[in-house]
Amino acid sequence: MKNRQQVEEYIKTSLLKTEIERTDTTTEKDGIFTGLYAINPFSDERVEIWTADYVLASYGTGIVMGVPAHDQRDFEFARKYHIPIKIVINPPDKTLTVETMEQAYTETGIMINSDHFNGMDSDGGIEATITYMTEKKIGRRKTVFRIRDWLISRQRYWGAPIPMIHCDKCGIVPVHDTDLPVQLPDESKVDFIPRGHSPLADVPEFYNLECPKCRGKAHRDTDTIDTFLDSSWYYLRYLSPKNSNEIFQKDEAEKWLTVDLYIGGIEH
Repeated sequence: MKNRQQVEEYIKTSLLKTEIERTDTTTEKDGIFTGLYAINPFSDERVEIWTADYVLASYGTGIVMGVPAHDQRDFEFARKYHIPIKIVINPPDKTLTVETMEQAYTETGIMINSDHFNGMDSDGGIEATITYMTEKKIGRRKTVFRIRDWLISRQRYWGAPIPMIHCDKCGIVPVHDTDLPVQLPDESKVDFIPRGHSPLADVPEFYNLECPKCRGKAHRDTDTIDTFLDSSWYYLRYLSPKNSNEIFQKDEAEKWLTVDLYIGGIEH
């Protein structure tokens, strides 16, 4: 690679950005040509290999095949760096031309410029392409999940205590069902001055306890669960606010829910 130093410097600069910054659809896409090429296994054509800030190593394999005619980010990137754009899906009712395209065509349509897949509808063409790749042993079907872990713990007093116990011998041990719910200590015993950790860690009678497994010394988890634990079902409580046996009455829920219109914050 003749421009290895420039490519490595670009990578270092890109890694200083957060994933949110790099995937923001409103920001201009950025990249650098590596000087290397890959061979398209379908057409045997050479394909330029670029390093781009909007391609994340944590997504899929970290390497993607650009389809500028049918992906808006790739389209903007190709226009900026004068990368060839090949249309492979036409709308059912018209013919696209690269010269007149102002944005990527991302809907379904009819396959073109796709060798023996020409004329297929794009949904069927995708399935046929996967079958072809599998038979030729140049690729395989794989489902990519975009679900990520959701951090729900908070270092604060107000919230539902996490019902876990930490023991040096047994590791993390769940609180026994008979000891639920874990009650917060009275706030008069809590020092709310910020000290870099949950205030519950400074309440000995809450923090220290016996491990339910080995009966040795242990301590509670001092984080509390984010308010989404409560805000996800609080509206159900409106149906029977004085019910001490269950969170809501089933017959009342069937009568009043679901509502036709719910107005909440942006997170809803």
